[in-house]
Amino acid sequence: MKRADEIQPRDVPEELALGYFTLLMKRDLDGFAQLWHEDAINHIPFRPEGFGKFVTDAFVGRDQIMEHYRIAFKNRSDHVFWIDHIHRTENKDIVIVEAHANSLVGETKRVYENQYVCIFTASDGKLVSLKEYTNPLAFMRAFGGGFEEFR
Repeated sequence: MKRADEIQPRDVPEELALGYFTLLMKRDLDGFAQLWHEDAINHIPFRPEGFGKFVTDAFVGRDQIMEHYRIAFKNRSDHVFWIDHIHRTENKDIVIVEAHANSLVGETKRVYENQYVCIFTASDGKLVSLKEYTNPLAFMRAFGGGFEEFR
């Protein structure tokens, strides 16, 4: 298992998927925004309860996606993603990544640790879809009552 920023992508879909993790680790949200197609969708099927509009089952469009990540990563530190596996599918534009991460949430002073299964879909050199499966209980333990206090 390697950190996301230690892996050489084999093609554009892998570059976008690894860029997702690497740019979040670097806290480079301007670069992160450039990964997404204007009409992209970020699905979070198992969302934590009580987080209102900041964690819904889907963020639609780059602006809404970026609003979420700007709040979620506002005061995070030491965020690292390790890549456990990268899976290719018969569709050359889809990459499935198993990863795990940890960081410190500044607002709560709690450690965030979670595992992910992310299904990335690329088109024309941009992310058009991300289905992000993760444990909502780990999210709630680290972030506390919600994002309202983070704004």
